[in-house]
Amino acid sequence: MIDLLGPIKRGRGRPATGAAKTSAQRQKERRDRLRDDGKAFLTVHVDAQVLEGLKAYIRFKDITPDQVIEKLLRQQLLRKR
Repeated sequence: MIDLLGPIKRGRGRPATGAAKTSAQRQKERRDRLRDDGKAFLTVHVDAQVLEGLKAYIRFKDITPDQVIEKLLRQQLLRKR
């Protein structure tokens, strides 16, 4: 048989799997994984200057904000008196 239409072109991009997740589903799974690892969540509001200082410190030390906050809390609030 002769193929009159030529080869069928595949669409651009990654092929669909049918199992795509929404952003909310991915975020829920991330939170669940962190919770299973013994992590808790803390949302804070700080002065803009404090945040800029934190960002500069993080860049200088090459650590994450989580590590800085945890270290500060352990040193200042959770130390034995």
